[in-house]
Amino acid sequence: MAKNEEELKKFLKKIKRENIIFRPHFYDKQKEDRQYLSESLVINSIRDIGRFFGFQDQSTKEIEKYRVAIKLSSKYTLVVVSEVKDKNLYIITAWKTSRKWQKAIQK
Repeated sequence: MAKNEEELKKFLKKIKRENIIFRPHFYDKQKEDRQYLSESLVINSIRDIGRFFGFQDQSTKEIEKYRVAIKLSSKYTLVVVSEVKDKNLYIITAWKTSRKWQKAIQK
């Protein structure tokens, strides 16, 4: 469906709320250690395509999967791993990361 960042952005512009489905893994991680996450935060962030900060295609032959980084503020980035299947977007997991942590990893 979406082979690159531009195609994914077009897909996200047109997607309806009822076609965004959260996988059980998202809720498991939310309960464990990511209480700051909510469906509305993720949905609003992925729809605001002007804040896209990075894109990584993680697709295999069977699964069309993407990792997208979305700038939340000057300090935080939201990373969302999602799968595209037919006209649906499945949110697998998401987390916030800080720029300070990202820079430490790059060293």
